[in-house]
Amino acid sequence: MLAYQHAYHAGNFADLHKHLLANTLAEQLLRKESPVTFIDTHAGRGWYPLAARETEQLREYEQGVLPLWQTRSRWLSESGDMLQRATDKPVARWLARLADMQPDAGKNNASELSVYPGSPWWLSQSLRRGDRLLAYELHPGEIYHFDQAPVQRDSLGKVMRRQQDGLSGLLAAVPVTTPRVAVLIDPSYELKNEYRDVAEVVVETLRKSRHATIMIWYPMLPAGRQHDLLERLKKQSPAPMWRSELLIDTPEGEHGMYGSGMLVINPPWQFDRLFTTAMQEVVEVLKGALPAPQSVAVEHKSLWWLTEEVARARSEPKAMPRERLLTLRKLNQKVKRDTEVEVTQAKPKREKLKRGEGWAKPRVRTDSATPKAKGKRHSATAKPKTSIKAQVKDQVHGHSAPSEKRVSDKPSERSSSHAEPARPRGKGEAGGKDKSGWSDWSSSMPGSDRREGATRVNMRSTPAIGRDGQVNPSSTTKLPKKYAAKKRPEGTSEVGKPLDAREARALREQAEHNAGKGRGKPRGPRKP
Repeated sequence: MLAYQHAYHAGNFADLHKHLLANTLAEQLLRKESPVTFIDTHAGRGWYPLAARETEQLREYEQGVLPLWQTRSRWLSESGDMLQRATDKPVARWLARLADMQPDAGKNNASELSVYPGSPWWLSQSLRRGDRLLAYELHPGEIYHFDQAPVQRDSLGKVMRRQQDGLSGLLAAVPVTTPRVAVLIDPSYELKNEYRDVAEVVVETLRKSRHATIMIWYPMLPAGRQHDLLERLKKQSPAPMWRSELLIDTPEGEHGMYGSGMLVINPPWQFDRLFTTAMQEVVEVLKGALPAPQSVAVEHKSLWWLTEEVARARSEPKAMPRERLLTLRKLNQKVKRDTEVEVTQAKPKREKLKRGEGWAKPRVRTDSATPKAKGKRHSATAKPKTSIKAQVKDQVHGHSAPSEKRVSDKPSERSSSHAEPARPRGKGEAGGKDKSGWSDWSSSMPGSDRREGATRVNMRSTPAIGRDGQVNPSSTTKLPKKYAAKKRPEGTSEVGKPLDAREARALREQAEHNAGKGRGKPRGPRKP
């Protein structure tokens, strides 16, 4: 929403309550040496002259910061320095910084309050080396005034201004690079859904950064919309929360803000006691400055909205039911027992294998030529089968097929079996080729006259064409089509005899050549 401008309400009692709490909390955090990143989701202008037209229109600072400024002599000297007895009081330190930033601060008597700073100025005053401030503001007019304001006098580069929605910028910024982070969220709440949006963003921020310190300002309205925000955070927040509320009037009618509230998540140690003591002094000053009917209602309330014990119990993992726990224990014991049994049984086998004893684990053969045999376990000494292509090649060229010949599994037959000799492949004496026929070679095999069963030979593996090129009539292997035997043509000396493989190939090539002569010449590329 771009209609709200905080210049009309600068310095009111809500600013007094909010900025005093932010300054006190920043001082508590900066006592440690670890760097801190401060994030202001709704920075505003950062600098508000009280004589401006917007501020003079409502003059709300007369019921807020002005009464405390007029009684600053209780904590400050005439020169603006803190009194010795008030150095440990948050109100005195807050007033000392307010007096130091006035235009006539160099003079001995700075009695006029002419400028009031915004939340970015209060958070940037104590930044050290390593600390930084991220200020988000969406309103273009507020951004222009923010660039003109002296928000950071001595620490250039530590304050980063971004024109962006503060809630989305917060989610994008966390987790930060520094060890700690402190966030100030103070939207205008002009829209009703802003209460829900703030609660969701805070819960998500705590999920990303568990120990983030978050300050949430909320108005106290007669409609009671702030209770929705508080109840949502109480149910979903995993961190302790402390509430501080400053009341200056009674809730009457349907409109009008009668109080200011601050919810602090993960506050520093003993921050609640320190700030409660400071607000008692503020309430005492406001009661004496406000009119009689209104001064009676001035009050400060504080309470732990979510205690640390409840938050710790919520963040810790819940205990498992007893039945479920016993079931898991039994399951773990069973798994452990089965594992021990497997290890005990496998240990002697491993020791035997190390000593060279026992049998090796049979391997699983994955032969692509025998898909049905995949996954089956075979002996480590079993011969792998040859492929179909290799078998056909052996059959054509007359090689033996050892994959189809197997030795009997019976011990009696295996002991009496003889290894088949390799077939001769050398060149013959006559004509440079081996002229011996297939029948002569097969008949010379040892054990051919023995009883059947000693060495069983599959006849299908017998080559159909011998090495001499002659067809084996006793073979049952089907001759390939391209090597089919043909009758010799008439007019030759050996009419009627079967052709060998070489002659059959020559006849086929001659026939293909003659068939191609009758065809026309191949056409060239078509002319365009």
